Amino acid sequence: MTSIAKVIRLRLGAKLFLIILLANTLLAGVMLYANNQAFTQSFEAYLSQVQSRRLAPLLDSLADEYRAQGGWAWIGEQPERWRGLNRRFLWPRHNRHDDRDQRRLLPLFQLRDARGELIWGEPTPDRRTAWLPIEVDGERVGELGVPVNLRLTSEFDQLFAEQQRRQFLGIALMALLLAAAVALPFAHRLTRPIARLQLATRQLAEGHFDVSLTQRGSDELAELAQDFNRLARRLKDNLSARQRWIADISHELRTPVSVLRAELEALQDGISEPTPETLTSLHQEICRLGGLIDDLHELSLSDAGALSYQMVPVDLGELIDQICAHSRSALQQRHIELSWRPPEQPIVISGDPRRLSQLLSNLMQNTLNYTDGRSEQPGHLHIALVPRADAVELNWSDSAPGVPEAELPRLFDRLYRVEGSRNRATGGSGLGLSIVQNVVHAHGGTLAAQASPLGGVAIVIRFPREGLA
Repeated sequence: MTSIAKVIRLRLGAKLFLIILLANTLLAGVMLYANNQAFTQSFEAYLSQVQSRRLAPLLDSLADEYRAQGGWAWIGEQPERWRGLNRRFLWPRHNRHDDRDQRRLLPLFQLRDARGELIWGEPTPDRRTAWLPIEVDGERVGELGVPVNLRLTSEFDQLFAEQQRRQFLGIALMALLLAAAVALPFAHRLTRPIARLQLATRQLAEGHFDVSLTQRGSDELAELAQDFNRLARRLKDNLSARQRWIADISHELRTPVSVLRAELEALQDGISEPTPETLTSLHQEICRLGGLIDDLHELSLSDAGALSYQMVPVDLGELIDQICAHSRSALQQRHIELSWRPPEQPIVISGDPRRLSQLLSNLMQNTLNYTDGRSEQPGHLHIALVPRADAVELNWSDSAPGVPEAELPRLFDRLYRVEGSRNRATGGSGLGLSIVQNVVHAHGGTLAAQASPLGGVAIVIRFPREGLA
């Protein structure tokens, strides 16, 4: 069955063609049936009028015979006279009906007197009969019964009816041929963008991310082409980002490993002695390498959705107090002055205390790594926590050096550092703000980087108001 299904499988263009053709066939069939019914009814009405005109002289003649004979007894006594009247008024000399037709049609007529007693013909209860009155001096003396389906038509009438039906059928066939002629190019034109999309999708699957579809019109196919182009650009960007990501990771890992190798080889070769300073340098490089590996692990867990968040009411002001207290010594060593005033009322949100502490620690480490501070000209860190109408806003702002405005949106990219003053020489891994972004998004918040009034960078984080306790 599967092989048979593959053999008879139709392409989309053929399916569209058959659907359009089938719809037009049904439409033509309905129109043919409706026209045929309308013609039949109209022709029957016409024939009824013709029949009435033909029978009017016969009714008058029967009335005259009734008056002359004094009743209907003459019909039984002189049946040939009855037949003669019918032949004279129903079949003129120019009519081609022969005697056989007359003998076939005459028994179909019935005649009854004023009391309703049948004088001529046989009762036919299963046939509908129209009774036409016969009147003499305004008094009904009898009725002539004619079957309603009896057609006293000439061959010309029958030929005309047949010609009309053949014309209806011919028109329907012409309509079907015209529908097929229109449906074939229409189906081809409709499926042409789909074929281009199919080819482009195959090229995209083979890794050709530069493929692009031309957008024509504003229908769903044009929107699909636009979505495809957006997907191709996104895949191309992701590929570039992955390549940069791998290169940056390799570089970040290579730097501490190279330092460690050089130090260890110097110790092995006897060039340097295992002094406390040498061991301290090795330990710093190992710590740097371990911190980078830990950050990469955190990001991988966050991307995979494996980081667990246990949401509980958290006083965000208290968490900031704790981070500031733990970092006070490091801030003093870097000559950075802290400006932080705890809110008068607790500001409680729904969040994970451990992840929020990690977020705040990464912000603090970012400030320690990238803010210039000297004893004669200290740096500055300003922290503000403000409840808004629909959110709680955390503003983390430090002093110079700053970041060019065009580079601000990229601060949350992984392993991204601004060239110049804020570079890897200061010791950051380039992953701290990426982790901050993941934690904020996990709490349903938003964040943005902007120029700080202090000359550095301001990180503005907004947690949703519905998280307030």
